[in-house]
Order: sequence, then C-alpha cells, then structure tokens
Amino acid sequence: MRRIMLFFSGAVFGGALIYFAMNFHVIRSREGFDLVPKVHPQLTTTYADIREFQVSDWANNAEIAAALVQANRKDLLDNALNDTLDQGIDRLLNRDSR
Repeated sequence: MRRIMLFFSGAVFGGALIYFAMNFHVIRSREGFDLVPKVHPQLTTTYADIREFQVSDWANNAEIAAALVQANRKDLLDNALNDTLDQGIDRLLNRDSR
C-alpha cells in the first residue's frame, strides 16, 4: 500500500510541476524573481534570466516580452532597454562604464 501511495503522490507532484512549467515563466531580474503567466501554454522558456538582456535578446525572446506586457510588468522591459541605451551612449562618448 505504501508503494502505491508513493507512486500516486509522485504522479500528482509531477503533474503539478508540468502544469506550472507549461503555464508560467520564472523571470529573474535585477529586482528578484517574478512569476509571469505565459501567453500560450508550452514547455519552452520556463526560466529566463533577463538581467543582462539587450534589445537583440528581446527580439529573440518575443514570447517573454509579450508575457511581461500582458502581465503589466513593462517596467522589466523598460529597465533592460534603458540599460542598453545607456551602454550605447557610453560607448559613443567613450565613457568608462563602472
């Protein structure tokens, strides 16, 4: 009986984990971790570290950007775009970025 209960508890845990992975992005930003609902349920891009994202990274991960906009977390997009803009200006003006 114990083995059957272990099997069923493992199946329930695994099902819950798959459901979570299919329906949420775990986003790591400079402010910490955020759970953002996915636009379309699928097993891709469950975890994303956006601390060093550039504009080209957002273009390659448009689904994450759409999920952030839909979840009203545009501030995370703005932070990354502002950092990219600041780095570009610093490079143009030959400033040392410290």
